[in-house]
Amino acid sequence: MSDQSVSSDDNESPETKLRISFILAPSIRSQKQRDLLELPTEPIAVPASVRKNGLSAVVNHLLDRKAPKDDDAVSDSDDDSSNDGSEKLPAIPFDFLLNDKLLRLPLDSAARKEGLSTEHALELQYFPARLPPKKEGESENLPDWITAMDYYDGKNNSALFTGGADGVIRTFSTSKGDLQQGTSVSAHTGSIKCLSTSSFGEKTLVATGSMDQTLITHVYQNDSLDLHAVYSGGHTNSICSVALNNDSSPGGKTIMASGDWDGGLAIWSVPASSSAGANDEVAENKSSKKRKGSKGDANKSTANVSIQEVKPLQSVKAHASNISGLAWGYNGNEQSSTPTTLLTGSWDHGLKVYDLNRMDCILALNGSRVVTSLSRCSNSNVVATASPDCTVRLWDMRTNGEGSSVVGGGGSGMDKSLRQSHKAWVSSVQWSPTDPFVLASTSHDGTLKVWDIRSSLPLHSVNAVNKKGEKALCLAFGDGMIYSGGNDCVVKQFACNL
Repeated sequence: MSDQSVSSDDNESPETKLRISFILAPSIRSQKQRDLLELPTEPIAVPASVRKNGLSAVVNHLLDRKAPKDDDAVSDSDDDSSNDGSEKLPAIPFDFLLNDKLLRLPLDSAARKEGLSTEHALELQYFPARLPPKKEGESENLPDWITAMDYYDGKNNSALFTGGADGVIRTFSTSKGDLQQGTSVSAHTGSIKCLSTSSFGEKTLVATGSMDQTLITHVYQNDSLDLHAVYSGGHTNSICSVALNNDSSPGGKTIMASGDWDGGLAIWSVPASSSAGANDEVAENKSSKKRKGSKGDANKSTANVSIQEVKPLQSVKAHASNISGLAWGYNGNEQSSTPTTLLTGSWDHGLKVYDLNRMDCILALNGSRVVTSLSRCSNSNVVATASPDCTVRLWDMRTNGEGSSVVGGGGSGMDKSLRQSHKAWVSSVQWSPTDPFVLASTSHDGTLKVWDIRSSLPLHSVNAVNKKGEKALCLAFGDGMIYSGGNDCVVKQFACNL
């Protein structure tokens, strides 16, 4: 009888093993990087309870690299690292996909959750993990809240543009890694609510909308912001959202969409130059208007300039309340063709897709919460929205079933809520311009969070304000950085490997 007891103990003591095959993620397209990181695909046995950090240690061991710290992997790699770790390459933290979802549970639990059989080897895609955003610097204290921002990455005109509650547009250069303020211009008499940038020949076009019910564009070149045009006749309330689109093909035009507090939507043809009479929609303003601006000083006036007054191509009542987010529809070639659809989000809980040729709504979705911000994925008509209920949501806005959605199965309008991680109103959400799975959000709780939509939990969370109680209001991706601003009146920059 004692023999049976010992035998039973022996049967229970060995830890359950699962067989896995490591597959290098196809998102790693650099052949040099693939050569450095690719492993044989033959199955190996690992503890069933192993987590992400343990698997990362296993991959580093197989790549003959140092073992990462604080892992739960099998211990043989630790012995190697202690003996000859000095001769090995540094460890790389890895992330893993099981059934196209980030592994955040023990391996056996994740397999059961996905309904996968463990009788056969599980395929795990692996890729270098995204590191937490690292604060690289911040601007000097500005006179007022930072309420809007956008980054334009051009050959000669790369810069961060911010709009303030004082109505001032400011530029920041990041060419040397430091955040250095450049020129500024007093553009509005009210708070700037929205800002968008686009290429404009060899220059940069900057559009801003304000609580003073004005919508204007400036041209940026050589650290100078010059007033370009004023847009009138499309709105009778605060302009809360704006989106520029430049068709870089021969003969292409720049178009702009704007939304206001009352739910009004307007489409504009942006003048090709600052000279009057550029097209039929443009008429020269009869009075010369003064523009204020200088490098680092928004109160110094310049010479009188003759500007253009532009009338809208189309204007409709699109929503019952504030249009808080606009995005041009994805058409497969962002650089060389004019979009045919426009995606909108509103405080009336609705999201819509408008056909620009007919200016008809071709898809209307009803959400359960106010939409405070909207951003579209770089390679599909999947959008992320922010809400006051501390939640970021994903929506599939495809209307014809074509293309591939990063959200996954389900038809148009599928809503996937990410885990409620913020603790207050989510003020802004922006999709990474380079990674269709990654987005970032800011909140009135003062945090900046980075998400991978293949997991409902955020990848990383960092403080985006200096003091407790201050609010993060806006963010932008650009030049390997994430920028944020809020009511602490300071622009922050965070380095990220996105």
